[in-house]
Amino acid sequence: MEKYLSIGEVSRLLDIPESTLRFWQDKGIFSVEKGENNYRQYTVYDLTNIAEIAFYRNLGMPVRQMGRFNQFCLEDYDKVLGSVKDTLQAKIEMYTAMYESACLKSEHIKSIQYLKTVDYTYEKVPFGTLVRFEYSDREQLIRYTQNPSLYVRLMDSRDPEHDKNDIRGIIVSSVREHDTLIWQKKKDSLYAVFLIEEIASENYINDISKKLGTLQKKHKTGILLANFLLGETVDGKRIDYLKAYVEILDS
Repeated sequence: MEKYLSIGEVSRLLDIPESTLRFWQDKGIFSVEKGENNYRQYTVYDLTNIAEIAFYRNLGMPVRQMGRFNQFCLEDYDKVLGSVKDTLQAKIEMYTAMYESACLKSEHIKSIQYLKTVDYTYEKVPFGTLVRFEYSDREQLIRYTQNPSLYVRLMDSRDPEHDKNDIRGIIVSSVREHDTLIWQKKKDSLYAVFLIEEIASENYINDISKKLGTLQKKHKTGILLANFLLGETVDGKRIDYLKAYVEILDS
Protein backbone atom coordinates (compact mmCIF):
# COMPACT_ATOMS: atom_id res chain seq x y z
CA MET A 1 0.00 0.00 0.00
CA GLU A 2 1.43 3.40 -1.01
CA LYS A 3 2.31 5.75 1.84
CA TYR A 4 0.77 9.21 1.66
CA LEU A 5 2.25 12.40 3.06
CA SER A 6 0.34 15.36 4.45
CA ILE A 7 0.92 18.91 3.23
CA GLY A 8 2.63 19.64 6.55
CA GLU A 9 5.08 16.78 6.07
CA VAL A 10 5.88 17.88 2.52
CA SER A 11 6.37 21.43 3.76
CA ARG A 12 8.85 20.31 6.42
CA LEU A 13 10.73 17.92 4.13
CA LEU A 14 11.20 20.44 1.32
CA ASP A 15 11.28 23.59 3.46
CA ILE A 16 8.46 25.12 1.43
CA PRO A 17 5.65 27.00 3.22
CA GLU A 18 2.26 25.30 3.10
CA SER A 19 0.77 28.50 1.65
CA THR A 20 3.22 28.28 -1.27
CA LEU A 21 2.30 24.66 -1.94
CA ARG A 22 -1.39 25.58 -1.99
CA PHE A 23 -0.69 28.57 -4.25
CA TRP A 24 1.25 26.44 -6.74
CA GLN A 25 -1.54 23.89 -6.83
CA ASP A 26 -4.19 26.60 -7.30
CA LYS A 27 -2.14 27.91 -10.25
CA GLY A 28 -2.14 24.44 -11.79
CA ILE A 29 1.61 23.93 -11.49
CA PHE A 30 0.97 20.49 -10.00
CA SER A 31 -1.99 18.49 -8.76
CA VAL A 32 -2.47 15.94 -5.98
CA GLU A 33 -5.27 13.62 -5.00
CA LYS A 34 -7.54 14.28 -2.06
CA GLY A 35 -8.56 11.61 0.42
CA GLU A 36 -11.97 10.76 1.78
CA ASN A 37 -11.67 13.57 4.33
CA ASN A 38 -10.92 16.01 1.48
CA TYR A 39 -7.31 16.52 2.67
CA ARG A 40 -4.51 16.63 0.11
CA GLN A 41 -2.57 13.35 -0.11
CA TYR A 42 0.99 13.54 -1.42
CA THR A 43 2.81 10.54 -2.86
CA VAL A 44 6.57 10.05 -3.20
CA TYR A 45 6.14 10.96 -6.88
CA ASP A 46 4.42 14.22 -5.86
CA LEU A 47 7.29 14.91 -3.47
CA THR A 48 9.97 14.54 -6.16
CA ASN A 49 7.87 16.51 -8.66
CA ILE A 50 7.45 19.40 -6.23
CA ALA A 51 11.17 19.30 -5.41
CA GLU A 52 11.97 19.75 -9.11
CA ILE A 53 9.42 22.56 -9.40
CA ALA A 54 11.02 24.27 -6.39
CA PHE A 55 14.45 23.95 -8.03
CA TYR A 56 13.36 25.86 -11.14
CA ARG A 57 11.29 28.33 -9.13
CA ASN A 58 14.34 29.10 -6.97
CA LEU A 59 16.27 29.84 -10.16
CA GLY A 60 13.75 32.58 -10.83
CA MET A 61 11.41 30.90 -13.31
CA PRO A 62 8.21 33.01 -13.36
CA VAL A 63 5.06 31.44 -11.91
CA ARG A 64 3.17 32.21 -15.13
CA GLN A 65 5.55 29.89 -17.00
CA MET A 66 5.39 27.21 -14.33
CA GLY A 67 1.73 26.55 -15.11
CA ARG A 68 2.68 24.16 -17.90
CA PHE A 69 5.83 22.89 -16.19
CA ASN A 70 4.83 19.22 -16.40
CA GLN A 71 4.36 19.53 -20.17
CA PHE A 72 7.80 21.05 -20.83
CA CYS A 73 9.95 19.55 -23.56
CA LEU A 74 13.72 20.10 -23.85
CA GLU A 75 13.23 23.16 -26.03
CA ASP A 76 10.91 24.70 -23.43
CA TYR A 77 13.46 24.14 -20.68
CA ASP A 78 16.22 25.61 -22.83
CA LYS A 79 14.20 28.71 -23.69
CA VAL A 80 13.10 29.39 -20.12
CA LEU A 81 16.55 28.72 -18.67
CA GLY A 82 18.10 31.06 -21.23
CA SER A 83 15.81 33.82 -20.00
CA VAL A 84 16.59 32.94 -16.38
CA LYS A 85 20.34 33.10 -17.06
CA ASP A 86 20.00 36.54 -18.66
CA THR A 87 18.08 37.79 -15.62
CA LEU A 88 20.60 36.29 -13.19
CA GLN A 89 23.54 37.78 -15.12
CA ALA A 90 21.95 41.23 -14.90
CA LYS A 91 21.45 40.77 -11.15
CA ILE A 92 25.04 39.58 -10.72
CA GLU A 93 26.31 42.72 -12.44
CA MET A 94 24.03 44.90 -10.31
CA TYR A 95 25.05 43.24 -7.03
CA THR A 96 28.72 43.32 -8.04
CA ALA A 97 28.47 47.07 -8.57
CA MET A 98 26.69 47.46 -5.23
CA TYR A 99 29.35 45.37 -3.47
CA GLU A 100 32.16 47.41 -5.03
CA SER A 101 30.43 50.63 -3.92
CA ALA A 102 30.14 49.31 -0.37
CA CYS A 103 33.84 48.36 -0.38
CA LEU A 104 34.74 51.82 -1.70
CA LYS A 105 32.83 53.53 1.11
CA SER A 106 34.57 51.29 3.67
CA GLU A 107 37.92 52.41 2.24
CA HIS A 108 36.78 56.03 2.48
CA ILE A 109 35.95 55.57 6.16
CA LYS A 110 39.42 54.13 6.79
CA SER A 111 40.99 57.02 4.89
CA ILE A 112 39.05 59.60 6.93
CA GLN A 113 40.03 57.93 10.19
CA TYR A 114 43.70 57.92 9.19
CA LEU A 115 43.81 61.47 7.83
CA LYS A 116 42.31 62.76 11.07
CA THR A 117 45.53 61.67 12.78
CA VAL A 118 47.99 63.55 10.51
CA ASP A 119 48.46 67.09 9.19
CA TYR A 120 49.09 65.74 5.70
CA THR A 121 50.69 62.87 3.84
CA TYR A 122 51.64 62.05 0.24
CA GLU A 123 49.66 59.93 -2.22
CA LYS A 124 49.07 59.49 -5.92
CA VAL A 125 45.83 60.87 -7.33
CA PRO A 126 43.65 57.79 -8.03
CA PHE A 127 41.80 59.35 -10.97
CA GLY A 128 43.06 60.80 -14.23
CA THR A 129 40.52 63.17 -15.75
CA LEU A 130 37.99 65.76 -14.60
CA VAL A 131 35.34 67.54 -16.64
CA ARG A 132 33.06 70.35 -15.52
CA PHE A 133 30.05 69.03 -13.60
CA GLU A 134 26.93 70.41 -15.28
CA TYR A 135 23.77 69.95 -13.21
CA SER A 136 21.72 70.09 -16.41
CA ASP A 137 23.60 67.05 -17.78
CA ARG A 138 21.34 64.06 -17.06
CA GLU A 139 24.06 61.47 -17.70
CA GLN A 140 26.40 63.19 -15.25
CA LEU A 141 23.65 63.42 -12.63
CA ILE A 142 22.88 59.71 -12.95
CA ARG A 143 26.56 58.83 -12.52
CA TYR A 144 26.75 61.17 -9.52
CA THR A 145 23.73 59.58 -7.81
CA GLN A 146 25.27 56.16 -8.37
CA ASN A 147 28.58 57.29 -6.84
CA PRO A 148 28.75 60.72 -5.13
CA SER A 149 32.51 60.25 -4.71
CA LEU A 150 32.95 61.08 -8.40
CA TYR A 151 32.45 64.70 -7.34
CA VAL A 152 35.61 66.83 -7.16
CA ARG A 153 36.10 70.56 -6.59
CA LEU A 154 39.04 72.09 -8.45
CA MET A 155 40.75 75.20 -7.06
CA ASP A 156 44.10 76.98 -7.17
CA SER A 157 45.72 76.98 -3.74
CA ARG A 158 47.68 80.14 -4.69
CA ASP A 159 44.45 82.11 -5.12
CA PRO A 160 43.49 83.95 -1.89
CA GLU A 161 39.85 83.40 -2.93
CA HIS A 162 40.44 79.75 -3.83
CA ASP A 163 37.36 78.51 -2.00
CA LYS A 164 35.07 80.97 -3.82
CA ASN A 165 36.61 80.49 -7.27
CA ASP A 166 36.40 76.72 -7.32
CA ILE A 167 35.15 74.73 -10.30
CA ARG A 168 32.85 71.78 -9.74
CA GLY A 169 33.98 68.69 -11.58
CA ILE A 170 33.22 65.03 -12.02
CA ILE A 171 35.62 62.15 -12.58
CA VAL A 172 35.38 60.53 -16.02
CA SER A 173 37.21 57.77 -17.85
CA SER A 174 36.77 59.48 -21.22
CA VAL A 175 35.84 62.97 -22.38
CA ARG A 176 32.71 63.40 -24.50
CA GLU A 177 32.58 65.91 -27.34
CA HIS A 178 30.47 68.42 -25.39
CA ASP A 179 32.36 68.02 -22.08
CA THR A 180 34.60 70.80 -20.74
CA LEU A 181 37.93 69.35 -19.64
CA ILE A 182 39.12 71.07 -16.43
CA TRP A 183 41.99 68.85 -15.26
CA GLN A 184 44.11 65.95 -16.45
CA LYS A 185 46.76 64.16 -14.42
CA LYS A 186 50.36 64.84 -15.39
CA LYS A 187 52.98 62.15 -15.24
CA ASP A 188 55.26 62.20 -12.18
CA SER A 189 53.36 65.01 -10.43
CA LEU A 190 53.67 64.91 -6.63
CA TYR A 191 50.63 65.50 -4.43
CA ALA A 192 50.18 66.05 -0.72
CA VAL A 193 46.96 64.84 0.86
CA PHE A 194 44.93 66.09 3.80
CA LEU A 195 41.37 65.84 5.09
CA ILE A 196 38.89 68.68 4.58
CA GLU A 197 36.05 68.98 7.08
CA GLU A 198 33.20 71.07 5.72
CA ILE A 199 30.13 71.94 7.81
CA ALA A 200 27.32 71.64 5.28
CA SER A 201 24.71 72.85 7.77
CA GLU A 202 26.67 76.11 8.34
CA ASN A 203 27.05 77.44 4.80
CA TYR A 204 29.84 74.95 4.04
CA ILE A 205 32.50 76.60 6.18
CA ASN A 206 35.67 74.52 6.07
CA ASP A 207 39.27 74.25 7.21
CA ILE A 208 40.98 74.34 3.79
CA SER A 209 42.91 77.56 4.45
CA LYS A 210 44.14 76.29 7.81
CA LYS A 211 45.29 72.97 6.35
CA LEU A 212 46.93 74.71 3.37
CA GLY A 213 48.77 77.06 5.71
CA THR A 214 50.39 74.11 7.47
CA LEU A 215 51.36 72.48 4.17
CA GLN A 216 52.69 75.72 2.63
CA LYS A 217 55.19 76.14 5.46
CA LYS A 218 57.14 73.36 3.77
CA HIS A 219 55.98 73.29 0.13
CA LYS A 220 55.01 75.51 -2.77
CA THR A 221 51.56 74.40 -3.86
CA GLY A 222 49.46 74.55 -7.01
CA ILE A 223 46.17 72.96 -7.99
CA LEU A 224 43.99 71.54 -5.21
CA LEU A 225 41.49 68.76 -5.91
CA ALA A 226 38.86 68.23 -3.21
CA ASN A 227 37.32 64.78 -3.68
CA PHE A 228 34.10 64.10 -1.75
CA LEU A 229 34.23 60.98 0.43
CA LEU A 230 31.14 60.97 2.67
CA GLY A 231 29.35 62.89 5.39
CA GLU A 232 28.24 62.33 8.95
CA THR A 233 26.20 64.15 11.59
CA VAL A 234 28.11 65.23 14.71
CA ASP A 235 26.36 67.08 17.56
CA GLY A 236 23.55 68.01 15.20
CA LYS A 237 25.89 69.37 12.53
CA ARG A 238 26.22 67.82 9.09
CA ILE A 239 29.91 67.45 8.23
CA ASP A 240 31.13 66.56 4.74
CA TYR A 241 34.56 64.97 4.43
CA LEU A 242 36.61 65.65 1.32
CA LYS A 243 40.07 64.39 0.52
CA ALA A 244 42.35 67.16 -0.72
CA TYR A 245 45.04 66.33 -3.28
CA VAL A 246 47.39 69.32 -3.46
CA GLU A 247 49.93 69.70 -6.26
CA ILE A 248 53.49 70.16 -4.96
CA LEU A 249 55.54 72.61 -7.06
CA ASP A 250 58.90 72.48 -5.26
CA SER A 251 61.73 72.64 -7.82
